[in-house]
Amino acid sequence: MPEIGNISPYFSLLGEASAITGLKTTTPIIPCARDPDTVVGQISFSLFPARKCPSCPSPILPTCSENGIGFREKCFYFVQNETNWNESQSFCLSLGAQLATIDSQEDLSFLLRYGRPLHYWVGLHQEGSDPWRWCNGSLFNNRFDIQGNGQCAYIDLDGVSSDWCSQQKYLVCSHPLKSPRGA
Repeated sequence: MPEIGNISPYFSLLGEASAITGLKTTTPIIPCARDPDTVVGQISFSLFPARKCPSCPSPILPTCSENGIGFREKCFYFVQNETNWNESQSFCLSLGAQLATIDSQEDLSFLLRYGRPLHYWVGLHQEGSDPWRWCNGSLFNNRFDIQGNGQCAYIDLDGVSSDWCSQQKYLVCSHPLKSPRGA
């Protein structure tokens, strides 16, 4: 059996093959061997010029304004300025938001985690004996219990409670995540 070193003379044929075909090739042409003890093989190399990959643009992610905390599909703003429920809602509206809505158990867990140990007004309220409503007008779906006997809801250490809307508490605003301008 010939040694591997015996194959190397055939690499000189590469230049000839390129000249004949006009193609750049790095596949050596090895003559046909009729001797059963001759090792015949083909080694292929592919050489391509290094191509610069186009830089992928960074994805434009929805963002929150300064001091906002993005969670799921919303931005939340925890404001440590005590006001009554109506003034809190007015303040949130001035930010382009509303008192926070709680659409899922995950939202509630997030608010409880970041709001502890303080009490923050959220956007849930009721008029008289009417059903509870969110600031956006949608009905409360009873996803969680509301403790207390007040007309306006807030988060505390234990979950969601209610108090008289005239009481002073901190507030948490929310709005849907917004894409940056020009996106």
